[in-house]
Amino acid sequence: MKNSSSQQVGLLFSVSSAIVLINCLGAAFSSHRLLHAQSTTAAAPAHAIVHTYKTGSKLFLDNGTVKVGIDTAWGGTITDVIWHNMNFVNSYDNGREVQVALYDGAPYPPCGDCTGASGWDPVQGGDHFHHGSPVVDQKLGPDFLYTKTKPYQWTPENKGGDKDHPVSSDVFIEQWISFLPDNPSGIRVHYKVTYFGKEPHYNTFQEFPAVYTNWEYGKFVYYGGDTPWTNGPLSFFTMPDRPKTSPPLYDPEQWGALVNDEGLGLAVYVPGQYPYESGFRRAPDASKNSGANYFFPRIPFSFGPGGVLEGYVYLFAGDYKNARQTFYALHQRFPAGDFLPPYGFVDRPKQNDRVSGTIDVSGWAFDNTKVARVKVYVDEKFVGTADYGTKADVSQIWSHTSPQLGFHYNLTTSGYSRGQHVLGVDVEDTGGNTAVLSRIPLTIENHP
Repeated sequence: MKNSSSQQVGLLFSVSSAIVLINCLGAAFSSHRLLHAQSTTAAAPAHAIVHTYKTGSKLFLDNGTVKVGIDTAWGGTITDVIWHNMNFVNSYDNGREVQVALYDGAPYPPCGDCTGASGWDPVQGGDHFHHGSPVVDQKLGPDFLYTKTKPYQWTPENKGGDKDHPVSSDVFIEQWISFLPDNPSGIRVHYKVTYFGKEPHYNTFQEFPAVYTNWEYGKFVYYGGDTPWTNGPLSFFTMPDRPKTSPPLYDPEQWGALVNDEGLGLAVYVPGQYPYESGFRRAPDASKNSGANYFFPRIPFSFGPGGVLEGYVYLFAGDYKNARQTFYALHQRFPAGDFLPPYGFVDRPKQNDRVSGTIDVSGWAFDNTKVARVKVYVDEKFVGTADYGTKADVSQIWSHTSPQLGFHYNLTTSGYSRGQHVLGVDVEDTGGNTAVLSRIPLTIENHP
């Protein structure tokens, strides 16, 4: 999220190339992925009495042990998780809280060479001028909260807006919040992101969700060992100060917690996520910010027309040891399947390379299960399957990955006309999930 780790971006394609991609890419993108299958809502424990109510722009869900608050003035972001009078969530501005934000693995076409959060970046809470994203539908159920948000782009300046004119995005973010039926300290958030735009947005990590806690909850707890779900020893980590961001922390149990010295705080479990977390902290500064800690689970996704990213996120308020046992029970009861696409990058050729003859198309990719094939396209027409499994030095950043993650393909350009073309690479896993990597514009210079 805002001030979060920069997204690894691909390469800029021209506006003319973008038109080709818009027309051709829809079917290649992940259309609908549900990270964890359950019913939308569930009753609270029989011994708990759940109250829902509204105060100003905020909606609350309270079972006597935990109170959850969302702010409809800020897109329905989770601003409060209160346990024994301790609110763990940092809500200094609309870029924090617990919320969803989305990214494109390539720059957004109208904004030149912009990357990361200055490109396509719908944010549930609103834009960086503090305009709150509009909630277009909301409901106070008897034991759940529901909102539907049409988020603003975080950076409006390069998309036709400015400090007085926010820019709407092309997604809806829906969320349903309820308590776990067997644990009053557990919270279930069902997110559904629906993309209704036409431009492709390429594979990268989405904040699903971003998690911000108050400054005193600054010790990150996670399991970083080789035998997950065996109650092995946990790891403790202090996130680096901004502008630095932590390297991906290997986390095969798929949960992390930001806690205080007593081990109390907010734990988050995302079944099906990649086994990595990243984060940072911002020290308190009375003139600038309240001080916060941040992390996000690694959720790769590509958005094409009609694409939907949907899944469950579990929050736990209180002692991280209790949180871990609750997540263990959820893991046993609802094992997550393979719902996410691979993650990868094209190293060669580079953006706007001028090429001729036979060129090397190469890069790397990995998956939370297994990569099945790497497909190569020219102008969105399939041309062949790359060799996969060559050596690639990726494990220095992505620990516990295989050294054999590279792909190579020899592309003969002699059959193509002189001028501009677009190179594409898609990576499929054994579950049928596809990562649509950022497209690369090329100029072919073969002589007639």
